[in-house]
Amino acid sequence: MLDRLGFLLRLRLRGRPAIFGASLMGVLLLSLLFFFLVGNGMTSRVLFFPGLGAHRVVAEERLIPRHRSFEENVTAAAEEVLLGPARNDALRLFPRGARVISTFVTGRTLVMDLSPLVLLDDAEVPLKGAAALDTLARSLRFNFPRIREVDFYIDGQAPRFLESRKI
Repeated sequence: MLDRLGFLLRLRLRGRPAIFGASLMGVLLLSLLFFFLVGNGMTSRVLFFPGLGAHRVVAEERLIPRHRSFEENVTAAAEEVLLGPARNDALRLFPRGARVISTFVTGRTLVMDLSPLVLLDDAEVPLKGAAALDTLARSLRFNFPRIREVDFYIDGQAPRFLESRKI
């Protein structure tokens, strides 16, 4: 321990260049400490997409920016699913241009409003309607275990094909 204190005393005796080096070393140590405590602002999420094979779902891990609120993190994960897969053996879950309008979490229930584009018929999208929303709900529940139930709305209205069952 005394050896380390002697190092600091020698830095002081050598003059300005040593103080400059010590301050740079301090900034480096502080930034490393901050990085390890806070992280790089990204988090890993597992997203599910339809596979090329019939009735097959594939998982894809993706780094997504971390946000301050739970709703923002859920919205970011859902928007990544809407963007589509990066894997070659996976297909899109929704047509291009679909987006999340709003997200609200109450207790263990997620209420998500999606744009009407999720209902468009698209040749790139093998899953339609409830099957596509089930896969989106699977991605959200997998990444956010706090969520038990997901209620989807499309442009503010409950889709008719979901009225008979809960996701």
